[in-house]
Amino acid sequence: PRAGFCRERIGARIGCRGAALAAAMALRPAGSCTVALLLGLIGLRHAAAEGSTLPPHIASMQLNTPKPVTEAQMIEFKQDFVDVDFNHDDAMDAQEVRAHFKDGISNLELFQFFIDSDKDHTGSISLQEYVNYAAMLN
Repeated sequence: PRAGFCRERIGARIGCRGAALAAAMALRPAGSCTVALLLGLIGLRHAAAEGSTLPPHIASMQLNTPKPVTEAQMIEFKQDFVDVDFNHDDAMDAQEVRAHFKDGISNLELFQFFIDSDKDHTGSISLQEYVNYAAMLN
């Protein structure tokens, strides 16, 4: 019951429901945390936006992943990162993640996301760290 409540609450907060929410849930690995659902929804939101382009320095970056991903997945991960990095400093910080989700992410979920993805413990998430995290969710 709690998972259904969280799914609907998160979907409502970021303007995603119905088929789009169901698609995000289908992409989410079984037993994964709500942050994984949120990150899946980032991808669905930017996929709906027209004319999204990656900055050249991000598009040309060659990144390694802990498990194989397709070129399309890598482009999606890069676009997700760019969509959250509001100040274009090539790092995702907690304020940007919270702002992107319009306060639809709890402090606990935000903290867990940073524990799982900020491997160098700098308080921000690099593109490489984000790609590593996202690749492991697929």
